[in-house]
Amino acid sequence: MKELWRLGGFLRPYLRRMILSAVLLGVSGVLMALAVSTTKPIVNEVLMPGIGAAAPSGSAAARPDILSITRSVLPIDKLGNWSSNNHVIVPLILVAIFFIRGVFQYFGQYFTMRAGASVIRDVRATLFESIAFQSLRFYQDHSTGEIISRVLNDVARLQRASTTMLADLVRISAMIPTILIAAFYTEWRIATIAFGVLPILGYPMIKLGRRLRGAATSSQQFMAIVADRLKESVGGVKVVQGFGMERYEIGRFRESIDKMLRADLKAARARALAPSIMELIGATVGAMLFYIAGYFISKNIVDPGSFATVLLYLGLMFASIRRLSTVYAELQIASSASARVFAMLDEQNAVVDRPDAPKLKPFSDQIEFQEIEFGYGDDPVLRGIQLVIPKGQRVALVGSSGSGKSTLANLLPRFYDPLVGAVRIDKQDIREVTLASLRAQIGVVTQETVLFDDTVRNNIAYGLKQGGDAAAVESAARAAHAEEFIQNLPQGYDTRLGEAGSRLSMGQRQRLTIARALLKDPPILILDEATSALDAESESAVQEALEVLMQGRTSLVIAHRLATIRSADRILVMDRGRIVEDGKHAELLSLDGFYRRLHDLQFNDAEA
Repeated sequence: MKELWRLGGFLRPYLRRMILSAVLLGVSGVLMALAVSTTKPIVNEVLMPGIGAAAPSGSAAARPDILSITRSVLPIDKLGNWSSNNHVIVPLILVAIFFIRGVFQYFGQYFTMRAGASVIRDVRATLFESIAFQSLRFYQDHSTGEIISRVLNDVARLQRASTTMLADLVRISAMIPTILIAAFYTEWRIATIAFGVLPILGYPMIKLGRRLRGAATSSQQFMAIVADRLKESVGGVKVVQGFGMERYEIGRFRESIDKMLRADLKAARARALAPSIMELIGATVGAMLFYIAGYFISKNIVDPGSFATVLLYLGLMFASIRRLSTVYAELQIASSASARVFAMLDEQNAVVDRPDAPKLKPFSDQIEFQEIEFGYGDDPVLRGIQLVIPKGQRVALVGSSGSGKSTLANLLPRFYDPLVGAVRIDKQDIREVTLASLRAQIGVVTQETVLFDDTVRNNIAYGLKQGGDAAAVESAARAAHAEEFIQNLPQGYDTRLGEAGSRLSMGQRQRLTIARALLKDPPILILDEATSALDAESESAVQEALEVLMQGRTSLVIAHRLATIRSADRILVMDRGRIVEDGKHAELLSLDGFYRRLHDLQFNDAEA
């Protein structure tokens, strides 16, 4: 349960509201016990007048009850004959108590649930903030479905614990001591027998709670798998339908939800068993009480009103404990969910700013990769990379898949940090400057076009804190050869693109990402196979836009098609994590080496 204590730390900003709600709910609990105390005068003075008076002096019947206390407070002479109007006055007192209690309970629960909902918002926002700043290694270790499941489903399971459950816990915690005091004050002998069995209820609650937590953890794990399967099936619907694999995906999805169902049913059995055990214990205690009370009443030791009051107190106590068992079960589920939430929240970011890191000065000289060693886990990807790129140079990286091209480029904006060596901009180690200032000077255009379900204008201006003005956005679109198709959209620049820009062709999406990079106007540019997924016509249009984008910038171009990088100032050929050739297109062809083999292979295939 230590995770729930940590969750309580998010309550600190709302502590005053929680204290107020605790007071209101506490008063509500006291008033409930007070309402039950009207049972004694109702039985003794309304339903069975005269019987309660036969109790011996000094017994519970001789102590002041709710009616006698009210008589001492209210002006009796103005209210007429109390004895003859007991059947009216006592019910009115009962209604008044419940009215006042309802007001206190409403505001108490509202303030508690409001604070709880605010806590859930803060937890979800904090978790998302932590995830947003994680390095790419984090996203390799956690699937998208798992991340979505923790942000949405696991945090949602905390919501009941921090709202409704929290309100019930505060109210019941205030009510139970009041019930005990009032019951023993009313009739201590019956109360001792009635409440002596309460400790027995603790064992099944704890035992079933442990089972419930284990089942809840399994359910949450399977929920993440379900979310991942759903994402894969929906995101890859073209492949699924194209290969006729709908039934297969349905089967995989059913398998996942069946496993989650089994875990949920295990939790449901634990939940359902606790109330049944409590009702059995309650019925046994009630039967025993009726037998003992009948003996005490026949001997004139206890009056019927006192017994009825204690019996109602016992029923209220059992109802409160039963509710507590539900709260305890929910808290076990919340504890399991919070463990998963905080486990993700506590994951250390592999790429962070150093304390008091300065901003990177505007790029003016060169980029240097100094003796770089890097790998994912135990597998080395880059080995001894030594590279200097002067300002304004256009450098292309080519090589077979897995040679380390994209990994090398990813080190420049610090998506990863090298294991050995350093990346320097103008002699400054980029690990010693702020990430924000580093990435502000780098533009990235990738093969995977990333557009958002927003307007064309906002997608182009994405990344600018103040947003781009209309003229700047349109100028960037013209330079990226995107203005023509934008003007043909239903609302032009104000057209929403749909999820991932689904309303546009691949070439149109890529030109919007180029316009975005143009508007950012970074001095350093990374192009990661920006044309590899395009047809010939789209590639031609995008290549023209890229030429505009690269003018006057230091560019690192990762290319699969060698025809797109012939004009590069410098071509680096990579193989197994090393730079094996370095030169211009004509120079590398004349070497008759790795580049020449790649070139001949591609162009022979093209001619064929």
